[in-house]
Amino acid sequence: MSLSPDVTRLLPAFLAAADCQSFSAAARQLGITPAAVSKSVRQLELRLGVILFGRNTHFVVLTEEGAALREEIAPLWYALNQALVSPTAEPAGLVRVSVIPGFGRHVLLPELHEFQQRYPQIRFDLSMDARSVNLIGERIDVAIGQRTSRDSRVVTRELRPMRMIMAASPLYLAEKGTPVAPEELAPHRCLVHRNPGNGRLQQWLNDDTLIDEHSAWLITSLPDALLDAALSGMGIVYLADWYLARPVQEGRLVPLLDDYHPAPQTLWVKYAGGRLAPRIRVFVDYLLDKFSA
Repeated sequence: MSLSPDVTRLLPAFLAAADCQSFSAAARQLGITPAAVSKSVRQLELRLGVILFGRNTHFVVLTEEGAALREEIAPLWYALNQALVSPTAEPAGLVRVSVIPGFGRHVLLPELHEFQQRYPQIRFDLSMDARSVNLIGERIDVAIGQRTSRDSRVVTRELRPMRMIMAASPLYLAEKGTPVAPEELAPHRCLVHRNPGNGRLQQWLNDDTLIDEHSAWLITSLPDALLDAALSGMGIVYLADWYLARPVQEGRLVPLLDDYHPAPQTLWVKYAGGRLAPRIRVFVDYLLDKFSA
């Protein structure tokens, strides 16, 4: 799609509204009135002959044509703006992050206040969904998770190991006994995570014969619920270290079968290659400095 020069003045309002999904929020971001944003968007629609937003009384959402326009011009527009920014300017703007939910809630979120104290002009849009994302196609700046992308345009760097822990409360172990080998799990009350993306149960100790639909005592797609259940004495849980490390350290849970655990998996930070905007570069650097071994 080619754009005539006279429409370039209308693009900031369009891109801000696309980012915020709100004319009012876009107006606050640009320092103008919502009416001015609406007028610019309407003029752009008239010039292009397409409807860019679906509108209602609460928010606006990109149409298919609007999303196509945004995908085509946003990277170029932001790159142009970045090229014109003074190298001494403070990093600012929105960073879109996709992060696996447990790491996001228990590890990343507690650190964001410190980061924003250092970079007060940087804001975040956090997507904490248990799914694989298209980093380029979804215009995500940084993704944190397992290394699933094979896109040559995406840079992947090791962030930290993800260690699994099996544990139960002292109360449960006092009542039901302590398993000392995987085969002794069968009579125990196992609290099992179901992956909401594919519907599969979490594999325990890399052995798909240990736990199934019939032997699991409690199944849920919410790991924090499994943690709560384990703390209440309902049974044995098997989750990533960011859920269980603190309760184990505090003595509220007792680790089990440590000698049988598989090697830790690697958690990765991923971002588009090329010259990074300062807001993304400082965030990636912060992550690597904070979490990399």
